[in-house]
Amino acid sequence: MSGKRLLGFVFLFDVVAVLILYPHLDRFAMGYLALSTVLAVLQVIVNGRFVASEEIHRFFYAKDIDKAFDKWTAPLGLAEFAVFFEYARWRPVPELLSPSAQMAGLLLCFAGTCWLFWVDSYLMNEFPAHYRNGAILTAGPYRYFRHPRYLGLLATRFALPLLFGSVIAYVLAISWLILVRRRAHLEENYLTTRFGALYRQYARHTIGIP
Repeated sequence: MSGKRLLGFVFLFDVVAVLILYPHLDRFAMGYLALSTVLAVLQVIVNGRFVASEEIHRFFYAKDIDKAFDKWTAPLGLAEFAVFFEYARWRPVPELLSPSAQMAGLLLCFAGTCWLFWVDSYLMNEFPAHYRNGAILTAGPYRYFRHPRYLGLLATRFALPLLFGSVIAYVLAISWLILVRRRAHLEENYLTTRFGALYRQYARHTIGIP
């Protein structure tokens, strides 16, 4: 999806979300929509950084490693409308909703957004050169985690059920975990095949997706 199309989709998403959430558009809902919009803009910037090279673009987004991932991201994103509907108009399990859990969810979403900003800033500077040199990323956030982008993504996805006290959001968060875990393992298998002992040594000293 091009940058302009993605921004247009984000604008439309926010408008529909506000209409669903109204009149329960409180500080938690607004905070989540603001952070998700910031993340979408960040992804537009990242995509624009790599779009000039089709080869780098495809490898960065692992399009040839996991062809199923992109098929699920849009449906899972659109399913958030059901979360907003549950929060504003249904609430089948009201016990899930509490101000302390919502604050924890908002902080988790904020932390995930800040983490992704750091990770993507590092990648925009370092990924092209590492790809051309056939080198493994081992500095910055990759010094500690093998999949720091996925870690940030999961943080924002697991913030959703806390923020909205939603049964549907818990189902979505688990779905994201399954999808991301599968993708991470496919990437690790690919990198192990490509770099052999070098990647296995790196993996022994870093944290992956369980």
